[in-house]
Amino acid sequence: MELAFEEVCNRFNLFLQRVYNRNGDNQKGLIVMDESKHELPLQALARNFRLNGARWGHFRHLAEVPFFVDSRASRIVQLAGLVAWSTWRRYEHSDGRFFDPLIEKFDADGGVIHGLYHARGSTSTPCYCPACLTRQQRDGRA
Repeated sequence: MELAFEEVCNRFNLFLQRVYNRNGDNQKGLIVMDESKHELPLQALARNFRLNGARWGHFRHLAEVPFFVDSRASRIVQLAGLVAWSTWRRYEHSDGRFFDPLIEKFDADGGVIHGLYHARGSTSTPCYCPACLTRQQRDGRA
């Protein structure tokens, strides 16, 4: 959970950094999450990131610790849940029916999908999922 949360924070921060670099638009972002048993540990982790930084430094474009809301009251959080579920189905069950139409909506720049990350234990076996493939193409390995 901590690694996934750090990845979300980092990727969102980098997205906002690219927007700033491209347009000079210095927006700060908010992360809104569904209420869960992970709320307190993730808020503590976010505070730690704010004070001490993370593996990639400080997240300068995040305005606040994450906000937690009941997804039953928020359609946008329900939509995020559907995106997460369709991504899980694609990676865990090789079922892209719901994921494939969404892939072009993930944050991408220069042909690399930044808004999707595939954490793999072994990098010796090639992976042809959209996240890995765009990085391999960028690095000239595909």
